[in-house]
Amino acid sequence: MSISPDTRPLPRWRNSELTVLEAPLEWLRAFQQGWLAHYEQTGEMDWARYTRPFNRLAPSGPGIRLERSRILLVSSAGGYLKDSQTPFDTADPLGDYSLRLLPSETPLEQVAFAHAHYDHAVVDEDPQTLLPLDHLRQLQSEGFFKQLLPVTVSFMGHQPNALRTVKELVPAIIEAARSLKAHAALLVPAGDLCIQSAGLAARALQVNGVASVLVSWNLNLARPIAPPRLALVDSAAGQTLGAPGDAAAQRRALQAALTLLEQPAPLPLELLD
Repeated sequence: MSISPDTRPLPRWRNSELTVLEAPLEWLRAFQQGWLAHYEQTGEMDWARYTRPFNRLAPSGPGIRLERSRILLVSSAGGYLKDSQTPFDTADPLGDYSLRLLPSETPLEQVAFAHAHYDHAVVDEDPQTLLPLDHLRQLQSEGFFKQLLPVTVSFMGHQPNALRTVKELVPAIIEAARSLKAHAALLVPAGDLCIQSAGLAARALQVNGVASVLVSWNLNLARPIAPPRLALVDSAAGQTLGAPGDAAAQRRALQAALTLLEQPAPLPLELLD
């Protein structure tokens, strides 16, 4: 399979001198000549050959007041409405760069997950580990923040081509955030490569005036993306917010991550208990 070069211009991000992906052409060259060339020749996804993006500067921006703010949930777990939406394309090894918009009042039993790059055992048992809609609705009812926006952004975060993420997925997320008049966004990745995709989205949201925080269990994967705010949790892929059934720990992780949104970005790494 041959992939032709992508010559479309990068989006121009409002109110920022940063690009979401620094040195994009250099990254693309390394991707095409390394991981992608090997995959085209052998059909093998050799992640030792994969060059991860490296951003030197994290976007800056003011913090928000949670009690006055509308919060957008962004999940990379591949969630979709199983009765009315098309699943993400898990068969394509080069990824699916589309998104699904889920009503935030959706009962979790109506959501299925299409993502082939993390173990679904935990999310099948407890979807709140990756899609914490019930927890967030409860926190809103308790006055922890003003409003969970009525739409949740869902995508499938296995996206090896970071430049496609920036050109296809990220503008769609920005448009959703703008149309919903989001003040801030909580980004919850599911698998290892999801950290990269969600981190790029976090950068784009921040430079477009939407305060963002990325939750991650893996510092080595998250730090090179340089998100504006990074909340590191003691967890694992497929159960980002905590062990299945441990609602108290999941809520603590959510509250701590959301609290970071009140501080200006960029914010030094914060380790959550």
